[in-house]
Amino acid sequence: MNWYPWLNLPYKQIITFYQKRKHHALLLHSNPGMASDVLVCAITKWLICLNPINIKNCGSCHNCQLMLTHNHPDLHKIINENNSNKISIENIRSLTENLVNYAQQGGAKVIWFPNVALLTESAITALLKTLEEPTNNTYFLLECRDPIHLLTTLRSRCFYYYLSAPDPQTIINWLKKQNINLTLLEIETAIKLNLYAPLATLNLLKPKNWLKRKNFCKSLMQSLVNKNFLILLIELDQSNVLERIYWLISFLLDALKHKLDATSYCINQDELPLIKKLANINSSDILLKSITRWMTCRYQLISITGLNQKLHLSAQLIKWQNTLYLDK
Repeated sequence: MNWYPWLNLPYKQIITFYQKRKHHALLLHSNPGMASDVLVCAITKWLICLNPINIKNCGSCHNCQLMLTHNHPDLHKIINENNSNKISIENIRSLTENLVNYAQQGGAKVIWFPNVALLTESAITALLKTLEEPTNNTYFLLECRDPIHLLTTLRSRCFYYYLSAPDPQTIINWLKKQNINLTLLEIETAIKLNLYAPLATLNLLKPKNWLKRKNFCKSLMQSLVNKNFLILLIELDQSNVLERIYWLISFLLDALKHKLDATSYCINQDELPLIKKLANINSSDILLKSITRWMTCRYQLISITGLNQKLHLSAQLIKWQNTLYLDK
């Protein structure tokens, strides 16, 4: 795995914490695109290493060599299986049975949950019992995107660490080394759209993906000019529909900022004419109403199983058009 500069300080802080107090459970909170899996892998190598050198693993012991093969028997990665979107109690029971045994390589045992939010309620209950009375030299590394949705009883048993985003200049300096051939204004826009997560920003700035956003912006402007919002349907009804609705909401928020004379705080600085167009044909009340409705639409697409995406988006676009031109 590649190492990233914004992980240096978090890694040092977490390892230093383990050196002072070997807490058995770490809850790592991060946004997508922060390379949290790389950080977890580095922490795991240090925990499993038989002869760590200060804050680094030795790299030469048998455990370190096994980690290089990605096949260490004392590292348990718990993920959803069999096309399920949940981690069941059976997974936790199987894990508990394995943890009763000693580490096969004579070091530590590490249990990694890449997304602890996938645990079912019964699975969490079973995991809590294990966290309350962990076996010797056993460490749990739990990743999450939104800890507020986790049970308080689970959070209270963990050492919480938030993997904060690096400052913009650090991201820009790193992106320059990735051969990004876009303007600084476009790069800064992509950084803001991705909540300062470097890897997510890099993905958006890839030529193919950035072109998709540019086409989305053109369609949005065309729908406003022609007063026909169904023009936007073909751009919204895509596999990354949630991201595209997020783009739309960001423009509505920017239009609201523009109306409040706060244009300098807009995210989409590379599309100011579009922001001004949205602001000029919408009142603040309509903008707020539109933002709420699109957020609801996005939530429904996430939470309602079997929802017809195209029909749902079509209905939402028609409602938005009517709100703008008929409800005044």
